[in-house]
Amino acid sequence: MIERMPAVLTSDEGGSGPRRFLAAHGFRFAVPALLLAASAACTAQQGHADPMYSTECEAAQAALEHTIQQAAEGNAAAKKDLGDARRQVLDTCLGPQTGHMERSGAPATPMAVPSPFTAPTGPTPPTAMPSTVSPPPPPLTQRATVITTCDPGGCWDSDGHRLNYMGPVLIGPQGVCALQPGATQCPR
Repeated sequence: MIERMPAVLTSDEGGSGPRRFLAAHGFRFAVPALLLAASAACTAQQGHADPMYSTECEAAQAALEHTIQQAAEGNAAAKKDLGDARRQVLDTCLGPQTGHMERSGAPATPMAVPSPFTAPTGPTPPTAMPSTVSPPPPPLTQRATVITTCDPGGCWDSDGHRLNYMGPVLIGPQGVCALQPGATQCPR
């Protein structure tokens, strides 16, 4: 018959060791410890699931070692079989190759993404012939005029215009002129 353990032991009941620990702390620590022990037991029973540690891999490695030893002794047939023995070890211990060589951690191959532009539905308008309009000429820049001669009422510039003084400012036919050293810029 299974004996039931009280949920909490009192001091007059005594008890020591695991029973006292379980009674005081409940299953808070016991359940994770039990799960850890069970997973360790399962791993030990399974052994290695890695094909590198399988008996087939060990047999293929032993056959390769034997072939290498025979080829070192000068056996011509063993030298021919050496490549096949190496491929057999690779296929058995590391798995068959897919033939697609790719570096691990390499980024994925770029995908072709279709354009989000959709063609208009309905008839397409006729394409017009390109226009043969020439580009506009470059803008003309006004060259600064040079003052050729002055008198008390104003100056004459190199274009033949009269610039009159109005105080310290020269006034041209279209407005106020900007004075620069050696040249004058008047609006046209």
